Amino acid sequence: MPSTGPSTCRIPINSWAVCALLALASQAIAAERDRPNIIVIMADDLGYADLGCYGGKDIPTPNIDRLAADGVRFTSGYVTGNMCGPSRAGFLTGRHQSTFGYYRNVDQPFDPAQGLPKIETIASLLQKQGYTTGGVGKWHMGTANEQHPNAMGFDDWFGFLGGGLMYFPLDHPSYKGRFSPIKRPLNGKYLQHTLPLIHNKKPVQWDQYLTRELTDAGIAFLEKNQAKPFFLFMSYNAPHLDLEAPAETIAKFPEASMTAVPGVTPRTRSIYGAMVHEMDAGIGKLLAKVDELGLDDNTVVWFLSDHGGMRRTSDNRPLRGSKGNSYEGGLRVPLIVKWPGKSPAGAVLHAPITSLDIGATALAMAGGDPDKAGLQGKDIRAYMTGQSDEAPHDVLYWYTGSYAAPAGVMRAGDFKLLFEKGKLQLYNLKDDLGETSNLGDSQPERVQAMLARWKQWAKAAQPELWRKKPGSIQYADYEWLKGSPHYKATSNSTDAAASAPGVQAQEPVSIESLLKEMIDRDAAARFPEKSFRLKQHSSYNRASKTPDEPVRWFTNQDFNRRPSDKNFIRVEEKNGKKEWVLMDHTGAGAIVRTWMPWHNQNQGGSK
Repeated sequence: MPSTGPSTCRIPINSWAVCALLALASQAIAAERDRPNIIVIMADDLGYADLGCYGGKDIPTPNIDRLAADGVRFTSGYVTGNMCGPSRAGFLTGRHQSTFGYYRNVDQPFDPAQGLPKIETIASLLQKQGYTTGGVGKWHMGTANEQHPNAMGFDDWFGFLGGGLMYFPLDHPSYKGRFSPIKRPLNGKYLQHTLPLIHNKKPVQWDQYLTRELTDAGIAFLEKNQAKPFFLFMSYNAPHLDLEAPAETIAKFPEASMTAVPGVTPRTRSIYGAMVHEMDAGIGKLLAKVDELGLDDNTVVWFLSDHGGMRRTSDNRPLRGSKGNSYEGGLRVPLIVKWPGKSPAGAVLHAPITSLDIGATALAMAGGDPDKAGLQGKDIRAYMTGQSDEAPHDVLYWYTGSYAAPAGVMRAGDFKLLFEKGKLQLYNLKDDLGETSNLGDSQPERVQAMLARWKQWAKAAQPELWRKKPGSIQYADYEWLKGSPHYKATSNSTDAAASAPGVQAQEPVSIESLLKEMIDRDAAARFPEKSFRLKQHSSYNRASKTPDEPVRWFTNQDFNRRPSDKNFIRVEEKNGKKEWVLMDHTGAGAIVRTWMPWHNQNQGGSK
């Protein structure tokens, strides 16, 4: 019997299933082509007015300007935090970082308690949609194995895990032997800035300016992964400190030609300008490669800064404030998107959007559901393409304090409320973009209504993942640290499987058994004639006889083995009595259990 199907399928009727499968396959291929590649380029500490398309005069940025001319520029683009770590944690997860207890920068990169918890990221969500995911540059989300980018959704990672990196290899002549070898413990900044450059979990050798090296890595990722949908996070270090650039680039920015910015020296501005120029040049090369590979028509490109520029380097005008505070200069950033064939070229949009919207929109473009994924941004495709002029957000919230000392910001329409340390400020951004006139005293009802709404929203905040503490962990034994000044092998160490640096990779044991081991060991050494046992204790008021231990922290490193979770043990003194206290850093340092050593001399239970 002749087929009654399409002329392209003149086959027996019992082969209709084959035709159906071919049709479905064709539709799947078409759907695959409809899913765009996604590139997010993030600058570090870039000022609001340091790009030509945002009014900058002294630093040419032709490639970023071209991106804006071909796409959409947002004048009210925001990030979720005014410091690197919290802002990046929000962007990478697509969630307000306060909802999982991330309030401060990682300052001890080898402390396994610091950094992202196990959580879905934009990269891992896009992986589930069939995307190849890559990251280049700055991480700053922790260094433990479970925090490594490869464990957080990135198929490929080329960059560094700290909060910054020196812009030249550590043996560069400009450092005059300062870092090779390192002669004494480094402060927090230079501890992070001297970690190695790595590709996934292996150190790499490099010999050029860092921004150029990162650009080359981004281009390599594009070349390798052009055949299927990909997500690339280009996380440039520039123009974050240290102020470093090639001499020939600095020469293009003579001090006398630089814009006079209050609080910024001409020399600083000159080097900073060279750093921004190098980043812009790298972005130009990256986008040229996208075009060369024939990917331009189906690649969405976002550009933003992780927060406002530094006061000592950047021009955030006409905004007030800078990195580290919650005025517009700390939270409002340059933000651009280009979606070829969809977003209107050269459009300028003024409604507020946030970095959380990038993840939600990207997941929607990939065929996912942002709401089901728990993302807290909005899919803004309709707004950015001109299909709708409705503002994506009626209100925006920020949690800028700590869990113990709440502070925050709320923007509702044109009005913005800031509160910190009991001080309330209200501004009308439409009339007063520079936040010079506090309306709080004249509009107390609006202030209290907005504050009440913020407090209701802030109930979702979680206790700190970690608290800042003194001291410095200078070494670890991760494989990717080998060859760096921070690698130090532990006894019988075979790999970097341990979460805590310097700890052998053994089977996890309970924290209670470790605590008992510690007390028994110390007690036996100090009181060999007595035996000790542990008894759970919930009050400080009962009498106890304990060894005369100094008050100090006991960490995982005290045991040569790994506990099953990130807990720490310390000795506390209360009412003249000392107790061993188990601290849980996932609960903001709250005391989960208090254990007291009880001893008797006769093995009979007398106290």
